Amino acid sequence: MRTSIILEKDRMREIIRRCDVCFLGLNDSDGFPYVIPMSFGFDDDKIILHSGPEGKHLRLIAKDNRASVVFCTARVLKYQHPDVACSYSQTSQSVVCKGTIDFVETLDEKERYLNILMRQYSDRQFKYSTPALKNVTVWLFHIKEMSAKSFGQNFKQ
Repeated sequence: MRTSIILEKDRMREIIRRCDVCFLGLNDSDGFPYVIPMSFGFDDDKIILHSGPEGKHLRLIAKDNRASVVFCTARVLKYQHPDVACSYSQTSQSVVCKGTIDFVETLDEKERYLNILMRQYSDRQFKYSTPALKNVTVWLFHIKEMSAKSFGQNFKQ
């Protein structure tokens, strides 16, 4: 499969905006990565995530707030000849981000960042009740490094 590196930040941002889910990788205490799928929002240099107020992921972040987030567009299977296995290829694009996580504390900021997150999925502006805001943990993943690749052949349709 052919792979090309994407260097343009605008193309990386466009790939992220086309995704519905990201995969968050945290450092687990047993030495294995702990990876979970999450919905997200994107604000140029930050990825906005959210969760309930408790869980393994929050305990891991409290110990080590370094993380990675991976985005990947849907793969499209293509081939040059349907009977030749080696002619099959998948095309996709991915972005890998490294950074650190901190949490939003004030209710006003939680509402602002949750609306950024919801923009990924809806054009609507939302209102949140005080109990809802108090019971959600809003995370800011600060992007320190970002890289991207495009995978697959450039077959004619």
